[in-house]
Amino acid sequence: MRRSLSILRWQLVCTSCMVSVALLVALLKPSAFVHPLFLIGVGLTVLAAIGVLLVPWSRMPKRAAMVVPFVDILAIGFASSVQDLRVGFLWVIPIAWLATYYSAGAIAGAVAFVCVSLIIVAAQQGTPSDTAVRVMITVLALSFLGTSIRVGAKRSRAIRRLLRRQSDQINRAAERAAGHQRRVTDIIDALDTALVVVSSEGDILKMNEAYRALYGRDRYGAQLPAQAVEYDDHRGEPLRRGRTVLARAARGEQLHGERVWLYDTSGRWRALNATTHPTARLGDGAESTLLVLDDITDQLEASEERRRMVAIVSHELRNPLTALIGHVDLLLDRDDLPARVHDQLEVMAHAGERMQHLAKMALDTGRSAFIEPEPVDLRVLADAAVELFLPTAVGKGLNLSVVGLETLMTSGDAFRLRQAIDNVLSNAVKYTPRGGSVFIRLGVSRDERAQVTVSDTGPGIAPEDLERLFEPYFRAADAVHSGIPGTGLGMGIVRAIVDEHHGEVTITSRPGEGTHVEMRFPRGARLGGPPALSAPRTEIAI
Repeated sequence: MRRSLSILRWQLVCTSCMVSVALLVALLKPSAFVHPLFLIGVGLTVLAAIGVLLVPWSRMPKRAAMVVPFVDILAIGFASSVQDLRVGFLWVIPIAWLATYYSAGAIAGAVAFVCVSLIIVAAQQGTPSDTAVRVMITVLALSFLGTSIRVGAKRSRAIRRLLRRQSDQINRAAERAAGHQRRVTDIIDALDTALVVVSSEGDILKMNEAYRALYGRDRYGAQLPAQAVEYDDHRGEPLRRGRTVLARAARGEQLHGERVWLYDTSGRWRALNATTHPTARLGDGAESTLLVLDDITDQLEASEERRRMVAIVSHELRNPLTALIGHVDLLLDRDDLPARVHDQLEVMAHAGERMQHLAKMALDTGRSAFIEPEPVDLRVLADAAVELFLPTAVGKGLNLSVVGLETLMTSGDAFRLRQAIDNVLSNAVKYTPRGGSVFIRLGVSRDERAQVTVSDTGPGIAPEDLERLFEPYFRAADAVHSGIPGTGLGMGIVRAIVDEHHGEVTITSRPGEGTHVEMRFPRGARLGGPPALSAPRTEIAI
């Protein structure tokens, strides 16, 4: 279709010029209008235009269209036979046509055809010298014109092809960018975390589906009829418009996990943690901020449920423990007990009192995590721990003992330190196979700290599990497969207690070579400050 329109356009230009000349000749020089060759030239041009309209050029070879400009050259040659009309200037049109779409050979052929027509016409109108000069001037002019147009056309086509390729590349890049943006949007919309980008003017620039669901907005950011309201506390006072987290983010305030309560569109209270992150400046230089809102409602509810369960269990434990300790005290008051039984009852009494202390700690949620430190002899704690686990060790045929210094003083909470030693010793006794050995060594480390080392000849721990032993609820694969019960909390509690006392705990072990747990404490250390790692307040050994 484009090719047919191009041929028709060029032919209409040539025909229009010929018809315009014919009309002017008829008006201004009627004697020349009746010249037969002039009329033939005009008529041939009109017939060529009609032929262009009728021929289906889309089905014809590309070179077939060359016939039309050559017909126009012949028609202009006929019209040039009229002396003094100078119709030959119109040869510029077919030459420009051929130079635009065809090769240099086509231009040379057209110029030669013009020369033949000019020689035939000029031979009738002047001397041979005049004819030669006229032909030379025409050849030079048309050749230069055709060459210039052809070079310009080639350059134009090259630039057009380059622009087309660049346009295709830009379109493909734009499609890839649009596809990438859609994927990023889909990923962000799939997140449970609410995200919103707000400008310094307070306008919402971007938001994900989680934010729209929380705050009751449609996909375009418009507020829905059901609105969410932010409060300063659970069932507290609603925040003023200028104090909402969105308004504060727009003002550039830095928020780091700040708690805000939201009464959402479904009528549910939600606890949110708000954090802001500055983003890149916009195209107009304006600043924007990313507001991240984490919904921690389920976590708080789960934590509260755990707290209630711990309180219930701890409360229910106290009653049977009270009865147990009471009956043990009654037995200790008897004078007819053998000395060995009396010692065993005292161990039971001490264990019951420690369990009561644990239950009280779990119930007393308002209790401070730190107490005033006091001098503690780690040897006394180690001997008491061995005495507690000695019946179990004897039952398994284990060799359990304490070696090293007879006195090793530190400063801290004796109850918590005993708890740490018990947890480590419990693991050693639990996982060491029958006939093995477990011992506690007390000494002073190279950096002059009090060191308690619990060593066993158990199965050891795989290297990939060592770094995870302090993670809550983690149990090594061998421990799980052994069928020995445990919760995976004990070593985390140990590290928390050691950290509270500004100490350090390390574990070295190899499969088949046993395990060594070293706890080092400053001699005369003072308690204070938050521990390096928090641990659950319900201490249960693994």
